[in-house]
Amino acid sequence: MTALTWTLGAVSTASLAQAPAAEETPPADMAAQVAAARAALDAGGQGAFKAEMVSDPRLPTHTIYRPRNMAAATRAGRLPIVAFGNGACANIGNRFRYFLTEVASHGYLVLATGPARERTVEWKVSLTPPGAPVPMDRPPESFAAQLNDAIDWAIAENSRKGSPYFGKLDPSKVAVMGQSCGGVQAVSAAADKRVKTALVLNSGTFAEGSKPLPGTGDANKASLRRIHVPVAWISGDPSDVAHKNAMADFAAFTHAPAMWAWHEGTGHSAHWRDPHGGLFTPVVVDWLDWQLKRKSAARATFTGVKCKLCAAPGWHVQGRGL
Repeated sequence: MTALTWTLGAVSTASLAQAPAAEETPPADMAAQVAAARAALDAGGQGAFKAEMVSDPRLPTHTIYRPRNMAAATRAGRLPIVAFGNGACANIGNRFRYFLTEVASHGYLVLATGPARERTVEWKVSLTPPGAPVPMDRPPESFAAQLNDAIDWAIAENSRKGSPYFGKLDPSKVAVMGQSCGGVQAVSAAADKRVKTALVLNSGTFAEGSKPLPGTGDANKASLRRIHVPVAWISGDPSDVAHKNAMADFAAFTHAPAMWAWHEGTGHSAHWRDPHGGLFTPVVVDWLDWQLKRKSAARATFTGVKCKLCAAPGWHVQGRGL
């Protein structure tokens, strides 16, 4: 798989400047799906803490997802911090709004790279105009370091008197994750010693010696050796352009706990436009709940002879050191 086909997976970083700035009406064949996804947003997700998407002038480079009632959400404990990189390394903070709202509703502060834009970007599978060229030498829209920047900001806000996050976040519980090109950004950011786990979604690195994707730092197979925390790769079936990359990364990552799960009939990007972010979302939440909150029920999703995900229809799971 080449970097070119990778970038086309969800939205071309080379075409974002030409992406529509005005709202579009979903086509008839997507109208019901979009309506359901927006209803799920209005409901605040399915978790214990109804969530919202907000911006903060102190962090104009990112979009924040959090429980609507921070005081109630933190009565049982401070919130873990999750930094997220978008598919195609897009600098659009609401590109994965359906998914990230659902994650936040389970008691997480999530910081997505980029400011929010028009709602069209939330449901449209591809933002690349048909036939548009994808010049690979164009500067990237976002950078892997923005995930680390998000962590910096959240930890600083946790200590800043007057901040809505003052004393409400847990700097010892930090995760990075991303989809497609953003998943490679997460691989780069996961070397940060504050990170306790990483999720690489529809993604994986390229072979040693390959030119890194623009915006992903120096992430490649060799950089996996810098990560010393549990990593979960979650991908689609062989039709997913990143399926083989995820499989190869899992095989190469032998020095720390790891899991690779893939789902039959699921491709690279369309499923993220489903209500609540689609069928990967509960798997991601369980992984975070296990790794950052040490919930035994979430652990059972991935471990044991009766691993819940292993028995779920369509899922194929491999684990190591779990």
